[in-house]
Amino acid sequence: MKLEGILKTLLLAVVSILLFASAVFAASTGPAAIDIKKGILFVTFGSSMPQGEAAIIAVRDAVIAAYPDIEVRTAYTSRIIMRKIAREQGRSIDEPAIALAKMAYEGFTDVAVLSTHIIPGAEYDDLAAVVRAFRMMSEYAPKPGFRKITLSLPLLSEQESIERVAEVMANTYEKEIEDGAVVLVGHGTHHFADAAYSALQMALLRQSPNFYVGVVEGLLEYDDVLSRLKSSSVKKIYLAPAMLVAGDHTLNDIAGDEEDSWKSMLEDEGYEVTPILTGWGQNKGIRDIILDKLSEIWDELDR
Repeated sequence: MKLEGILKTLLLAVVSILLFASAVFAASTGPAAIDIKKGILFVTFGSSMPQGEAAIIAVRDAVIAAYPDIEVRTAYTSRIIMRKIAREQGRSIDEPAIALAKMAYEGFTDVAVLSTHIIPGAEYDDLAAVVRAFRMMSEYAPKPGFRKITLSLPLLSEQESIERVAEVMANTYEKEIEDGAVVLVGHGTHHFADAAYSALQMALLRQSPNFYVGVVEGLLEYDDVLSRLKSSSVKKIYLAPAMLVAGDHTLNDIAGDEEDSWKSMLEDEGYEVTPILTGWGQNKGIRDIILDKLSEIWDELDR
């Protein structure tokens, strides 16, 4: 991890501890919490675009439907998106550290933190650091702190879930992979977790040779995908995001009309390109995997 990433993680951890300590101090002046109060913190990178928010809402609604008696709070990990929403829409969305501090202050004792990140990259590392800070503080201040706090794993973090994602993609694009190639484009990262996209590519190849995985930033670049396409007889391409939301990256970097978008560059190579502008959050199969990950950490609260 680069120095900037390390400093950011440490800063988030320190902020989390200070916020939590403030909540403990304030709550300690009132009645001590006695009853168990469980909650879910739904965490996503975030989106300020209607298309992107539709995917987030779909996943959040699925969580609420699965746990109708449990309060579900929401937090974004992208401060850029949070500031944009506040500036343009007048809405305030908390980051995880603040959301958890509020939950501690309000008497939640057991919290399951649901990550909807695709890979265990820098964003997830920061979230895990915040959760560890609250868990550590709870050991020293059990009242009114959290009795237990758990954190789910991202979608592409374990081989089993990677294989499940590949199966969902095969079912989702059953007709498309018979008609041409499906190119799934993820965000990518310079974090070592970028390797998860390569693992997904291998899992998808076991489903069909007409699946291709690339990233906007990372190892599986456009040129790598193009090289594989050229070695095949494919002429028709379905271009879809390998992201929770179909937001800015999808509408501009992947499927935009700019000359450097994936769509434009593939069309310049002579391919017939059909963009699919839906995020993974709008896919029931992906939502089911996310819910299973939540179920695992929810069960941990009772152990």
